[in-house]
Amino acid sequence: MAIATATAVASAVLLAGVAPSRVQADPALVSASRGVAVGGHDVVAFFQVNSSVLGHPDHAIMWRGAIWRFASTQNQQQFEANPRAYAPQFGGYCAYALSQGYLAPGNPSLWVIADGRLYLLNNANALTAWTAERPALIVAAQGNWPRVLQR
Repeated sequence: MAIATATAVASAVLLAGVAPSRVQADPALVSASRGVAVGGHDVVAFFQVNSSVLGHPDHAIMWRGAIWRFASTQNQQQFEANPRAYAPQFGGYCAYALSQGYLAPGNPSLWVIADGRLYLLNNANALTAWTAERPALIVAAQGNWPRVLQR
């Protein structure tokens, strides 16, 4: 009976020309193109070898709604033990863009480790500005995060 009633209501709504309202999802807390964080790069490697290294799909976990890939089982285990120590600040979005009040994806080829934290930048100009004024821009980005996700 309940199924018949629900079907009748749905049919009446469609016949009346009432379209369901559109729902727009909020931006993700982690910047993850195609569901993969940091473009598939191993965030532990940034700290260990001071380089951007692609992770492998065989060494991957789901954390904060995104897939994180690693170059080795050891790096995956290190991340699992303390993900906040390795995950980029501001969900991997461009730290400079956040300091200016907007979102842009971070580029794993443009990054800085400062005070033990990984920051991704979007482009060469953002990297230059970030490097020149990092302390003030970190404070500004922290003030905008995560509120900027709601804009």
